[in-house]
Amino acid sequence: MERKVSSKKYLLAFILTLIVFAGGISMGILFENIRLNHSKQLILEERANLKSLEIQKEYIGYGLVECEALNQILETNVAQLNKKMDEVIRYEKKAFFSREEFELQLQDYFLTEIEFLLIAQEVDKKCSKDNVKVLFFYDENQFDTQGSILDYIKKVFGPKVMVFSLDSNFKREPMINILLASHNIKQFPSIVIENEVFQGHMPLETLMEKICEEFTASPIELPEECQTKKTIRTGLVKNPLSP
Repeated sequence: MERKVSSKKYLLAFILTLIVFAGGISMGILFENIRLNHSKQLILEERANLKSLEIQKEYIGYGLVECEALNQILETNVAQLNKKMDEVIRYEKKAFFSREEFELQLQDYFLTEIEFLLIAQEVDKKCSKDNVKVLFFYDENQFDTQGSILDYIKKVFGPKVMVFSLDSNFKREPMINILLASHNIKQFPSIVIENEVFQGHMPLETLMEKICEEFTASPIELPEECQTKKTIRTGLVKNPLSP
């Protein structure tokens, strides 16, 4: 006897599959909206910090704001911005339904970072310089370790080095292309230490040396990290990329 096919069973299976599929989509949308709202909150915080710094910068000349305090606030805000931006970049890569909104938020982050850079340069004109600024242009090469080296540099020097990271492939924001053109950058990764451009990957020792040269050539007191930078060569300080 031929087995009779139960159309009801197939219909029930189809309905259950639709319910599971719809439930998965709903959960995905829910979590994506949570991430989106969280990243919006982060942006609002950074925009408020930026506005506060802009106002404080204007009061330097009146003696109402101390340069050292303003530099500390600026460095803290830039460091926090980089951490929050990494979080939003992770959100954007996972986004499916709200990719356009996440890209708009990333654009806002990159613009905020550029504004922080401009404020830092303005503060240097009004105050005695007490840090070295590093502008880092990266691409999507997952095998490149320049970002990890800069993270280590930041840990070594702390507030004495400020790192501004920009995605060279983020075409949505024209200011990134303007900065690339102004520094005549054609290769990635690239690093600008103050006004000196270095194209291509920079090893840890070379980067340390160039940063310390910048401290030596400026009124900034030579950090202890530069006085003992030979410890990296002797192995007393572990290279972040070594096993």
